[in-house]
Amino acid sequence: MVGAAGLALLTTACGGGNDASSGTATAQNSTTLTVASAIAPNSLNPALGGSADPQQYFFELAYDTLIRQDPSGKYTPALATKWGFVGSDSKTFDITLRSGVKFNDGSALTAEGVKKSLQYYAKAGGPLAANLAPVSSIDVVSALKLRIHLKTSDPLLPFYLSRPTTGEIISPIGLNKKDELGTTTHGAGPYMIDASATVSGQTYTYVPNPTYYDKSRVHWKKVVVKVIKDENTTLSAFRSGEVDYALGESTTAKAAKSAGLQVLSNPYSIMQLMIQDRAGTMVKALGDLRVRQAMMYGINRDSIAKALYGSYAKGWDYPVLPNTSGYTEGSAGKYPYDVDKAKKLLAEAGYPNGFTLPITVNLTGVGESQAAEAFAAEMANIGIDVKITVPANVNELFSTYSKYAGMMFDYGAGIAPPYAQGNDLLFSWGNPLKVSDKQLDTLYGQAASAPTAEQQEQGWQKFEQRLSDLSWTIPMVSMEKIVYVRPGLKGVDLSTTNLTPDLTNFYAAK
Repeated sequence: MVGAAGLALLTTACGGGNDASSGTATAQNSTTLTVASAIAPNSLNPALGGSADPQQYFFELAYDTLIRQDPSGKYTPALATKWGFVGSDSKTFDITLRSGVKFNDGSALTAEGVKKSLQYYAKAGGPLAANLAPVSSIDVVSALKLRIHLKTSDPLLPFYLSRPTTGEIISPIGLNKKDELGTTTHGAGPYMIDASATVSGQTYTYVPNPTYYDKSRVHWKKVVVKVIKDENTTLSAFRSGEVDYALGESTTAKAAKSAGLQVLSNPYSIMQLMIQDRAGTMVKALGDLRVRQAMMYGINRDSIAKALYGSYAKGWDYPVLPNTSGYTEGSAGKYPYDVDKAKKLLAEAGYPNGFTLPITVNLTGVGESQAAEAFAAEMANIGIDVKITVPANVNELFSTYSKYAGMMFDYGAGIAPPYAQGNDLLFSWGNPLKVSDKQLDTLYGQAASAPTAEQQEQGWQKFEQRLSDLSWTIPMVSMEKIVYVRPGLKGVDLSTTNLTPDLTNFYAAK
């Protein structure tokens, strides 16, 4: 996701940071990169995947995007060499493609093929398909040029065309063999899947794509992504030399540092309950603002942060993080821990004995199941009986999450542009029951169309304040992203503007 500002690598104590460590971890292998992922992909079809790591690992290696973001957040050429809006209303977007590009299946990159790929993404039913919903039509101007027409202004189109599972282009052959996209790759990225060395759900092996247009970006003879669901097993794999890079957790960060690994961290996301049943269709109580406010007051956020994440988190009750777009100084702290007030609000709403709240757990972040359990314990103190369902896999998550009143989610709302956050929560996957608030929708539109950056920021601050007042999300803690890196592995560059490092940028120290 796009960061707000700044390039400094932020670190923490308590097992985090970049301090020299006492361990003797072996140096990075120069020919093979091995990455651990806590989840397996629901499919190798990028149109059905997600855009945050570890989901993106399985797609970014084999599929190049139209536009690329470098670690500083700057847009740079990829499959497209030129792009931009035509006119001042952000509704017409021109793209010029790179010439001579071949997909790993031998087919050529053309404007017609890109058009079909984008149209497929919009209709495939993936979690981010709604990002392309504003597209009304696509014109093929020439063999390597196309023009995208939008129904509504969307200044974040370059962002969507630079992220995995929206901007990654599938070859014409792949689109004609959609059944194969789940197990093979049809991309123009630096690598391609080696089916003979891949075991679905366990190990995914990628080898160099011989047709890739930029050989300088191919740093490995082999990239292996291993599915390791347990954080302690991941740490053991690092110690034995089997893994070189993985998302970390506060519970193992100190041990990882002692083992000689680099432990990098940076403020990243907000662990929160995303209320999907905002009008009380499934659980009537949730339609009452007093009930949602009772939930906000009923959480001992600092206690949860310390117990689950140590120094890598702090209690937080606002929809965005400080020092990011949309945050107003002093807005946090509106809902201090107050059990008596929470119970009083529930009684006033007609629920003196509480109610039952069924929730699901998103599997794409770190520690969401534990956070759900902590949330349930807090709610029990005010009379709300939280029933937690943990999906068996990402497939089940995507197909069932909208059937629950809420979802525990480690959401990067602190570093997502408010335009993208608003799109997620109002018009996309984050609002499956399509509940609207006229004032919030108006504020969103005003901020998105404001003529100056200063007016946009003022608009986004009002938008976030209204979102907080509605309590459609129940923030618990602000979290830092933690990654473990083997000594000698370069190019990770975790920072405010590079919170989901691209595996294709990694290389071994000379």
